[in-house]
Amino acid sequence: MNVERFQGAELHLHVTGSISAALVPWWIHWLRELHPGLTVNVSVTQSATRFLAVRSLRHLANGQVWIDSWDEPELPPEVNAGESGSSECFILFPATLDTLMRLAQGRADSPALLMLQVTERPIVIADTLPGSNEIIESNVRTLRLRPNVGFAPRVTGVRAGSRAKAEVGFNLPGALTVANELVKEGRLRE
Repeated sequence: MNVERFQGAELHLHVTGSISAALVPWWIHWLRELHPGLTVNVSVTQSATRFLAVRSLRHLANGQVWIDSWDEPELPPEVNAGESGSSECFILFPATLDTLMRLAQGRADSPALLMLQVTERPIVIADTLPGSNEIIESNVRTLRLRPNVGFAPRVTGVRAGSRAKAEVGFNLPGALTVANELVKEGRLRE
């Protein structure tokens, strides 16, 4: 499998509460095997903790790992400035419908959402949307207005509840390709 590697030295994965979050530890392991020198920071929503153990991420990721809560003792202070360590890019992996809608509405009611609202660094959304309608598409269009936001290419997956085929953006190799493009564009604008 010929996969494009992330061209930077540090990135941040924001994990939200989809059943796909259960696969994130494997993907972090894959990412670190593909790119051993890469620093991987991770934030995890409270709802994502139903599907994965934050302790496992602390063993697999080699950067900061924190729960997306104002009460989190490990919360890095730089989130208020739209940063996570020296991360050059943020990947929402998986990005639930709730997270996508909250981000599009400009909400900053959690540390990670605040960080994502104020950052100028690239944000890649690897979504797990359950479907689409005009409201969802309107929010997607709103996010596409931000020059630093991109979407991972859609791939065919299987819905957890029905086992029916579905098109989703939960695609880390594709998200890395988009991340590289956005990071490159950002450097060209500077």
